[in-house]
Amino acid sequence: MRQNPLLIAAAATVAAAIAADLLLPGLLGPYYLQVANVTLVNVIIVLGLNFILGFGGQMSLAQSAFFGIGAYAFAILQGKGWPAVLAAPAAIGLAGAVGLALGWPTLRLRGHYLALATLAFAVIVEKLLVNLDELTGGANGLAGIPGIGFAGDNDRMFAVLLAVAAVVFLLSIAFAQSPLGLRVRAFRDDALAAQAVGVNNARLKVMLFVLSAVCAGIAGVGYVCLRGYVSPDVFAWQTTFSYLAMTVVGGLGSSLGALLGALLYTFVPELLRFLQEAYFVIFGIVVILVITFFPTGLAGLLHGFARRLSVPFPKQRSEARLMKREHV
Repeated sequence: MRQNPLLIAAAATVAAAIAADLLLPGLLGPYYLQVANVTLVNVIIVLGLNFILGFGGQMSLAQSAFFGIGAYAFAILQGKGWPAVLAAPAAIGLAGAVGLALGWPTLRLRGHYLALATLAFAVIVEKLLVNLDELTGGANGLAGIPGIGFAGDNDRMFAVLLAVAAVVFLLSIAFAQSPLGLRVRAFRDDALAAQAVGVNNARLKVMLFVLSAVCAGIAGVGYVCLRGYVSPDVFAWQTTFSYLAMTVVGGLGSSLGALLGALLYTFVPELLRFLQEAYFVIFGIVVILVITFFPTGLAGLLHGFARRLSVPFPKQRSEARLMKREHV
């Protein structure tokens, strides 16, 4: 009987999440557990970016802006007395609405034109977060945000963020294997051919912007709950390139790649800090080697090992050609 890959992925994800929640808080010290929490926030952000960049092949550089909008909206609403159960959906919905508003005007843009437009949007959002002092607290940000009451409690926040990241991860896998995901990949590979067979390219592109923004909004809410405060430097437009690097190094179009990329880019450098100044060089060399010799990213590399060992593994579609296409 043929096995359902989605059920296998769900079972593996749940088992891995439970094992991580039981083992890692005891194995990691307070500092590294805090780093693990930040890694989970980045996983959610990169999974969102993977929707539009990996699945859709659209070069969006607005992820830091959506991240900031979700975080600040949640913080501001809580400052006005909203409970977390209402503030969180509202903040995530606002991030999605902004994604929708950005998606429509950029429908005709592709490649570097789309990249520049979305980067300009990220710069604008950062400047607004800094200069709207009465609303955002300016450069000092907002502090004393109650969140869900776990700010500073790394153990509990690890469980919460792990659960959220696992759900987003499974939804990403389900999306990739769904008929809608197939239409998105058809749009990515050849937009004209996809339109010729009835795919609504405009609707798909806007949908990808919304999904990307919603994931970033979820990460923003999670970040505020983790820290208990928010400041604009976290959402600087330059951070978008870090998320881009995580997506590419992990593997474009791969949900597992988003996880691996965020882990490599966020957690591994902290483990190399004992090398002092040399760790920047070593980490940079590792990233360059991965991009150069493994164009399908870490997920493609892991899939190759699993295939040689004849281990069942979700098929990793080659994404190397994406980097050669004009729209990327």
